[in-house]
Amino acid sequence: MQGFDAYTGEGVSGKYEILGDDMQILTVNLKDGELLTTEPGTMSFMSNDIKPGVNCGAFFKRCMSANPCIMSTYRGASDSSYVAVTPKLPAKVVPIETGALGGSAMRCKSGSYLAHVGDVTLDFDFDCNCLTCCCAGQGCVRQKVKGTGSAFLTAMGTILTKELAEGEVLVVDTNSVVAWQDTVKL
Repeated sequence: MQGFDAYTGEGVSGKYEILGDDMQILTVNLKDGELLTTEPGTMSFMSNDIKPGVNCGAFFKRCMSANPCIMSTYRGASDSSYVAVTPKLPAKVVPIETGALGGSAMRCKSGSYLAHVGDVTLDFDFDCNCLTCCCAGQGCVRQKVKGTGSAFLTAMGTILTKELAEGEVLVVDTNSVVAWQDTVKL
């Protein structure tokens, strides 16, 4: 397929690692004081020096974007801390380096968020156009991630990426779309 790349699941060397084929595990290495935020119930194992907690901030924004209103947090207490998380359903882990988006945000399918580390904001946006919110299958309230850190999404099946050229149009079944930059018109 011309212009499509198969997603490889490679992690940023030394920062995180994605293991497995279909039921993947994400292991994040945390420095002293560094924070990993995840959906509740996704922690698989962690080093004994991790300080677990909860994040109740941005409660409304998370609830509006179909995320859990309260998130689990894991703070590193040494430079050798680590946490492993896994999706709640059999799925692949898709890393998004939000700093590489050039200041734009990534819109995501509802329920695809797994975790983030670093400066990442989990937000939402509205699309009240009847054609796109009802007929495009994404609803009128969508998840959005932005910032400069690493966000992790989940998706089932074969994951492909496609970078659209300026003005390029691609016809796609929106049920197959996991995430897209907010510069792309859906």
